[in-house]
Amino acid sequence: MDDQRKPTDGSPTDTGKDDTPLGPSNAIGRRLRAYYEDVAAEPVPDRFLSLLDALDAAEKKSKTSGTGE
Repeated sequence: MDDQRKPTDGSPTDTGKDDTPLGPSNAIGRRLRAYYEDVAAEPVPDRFLSLLDALDAAEKKSKTSGTGE
């Protein structure tokens, strides 16, 4: 298993897209990054935004009333 982590002679991996010697791990990382970017680009649902607004309002009310709850 250690052989997978040792640097090679600097030649590109099987994919030819990256110089790191991780091979399949590099491909998995690229796919995970692409998936994360797709999810992060999705719009936030209106219901979730409403809940966040309600939480902000409750925090402001708590701070102004001085109860700290």
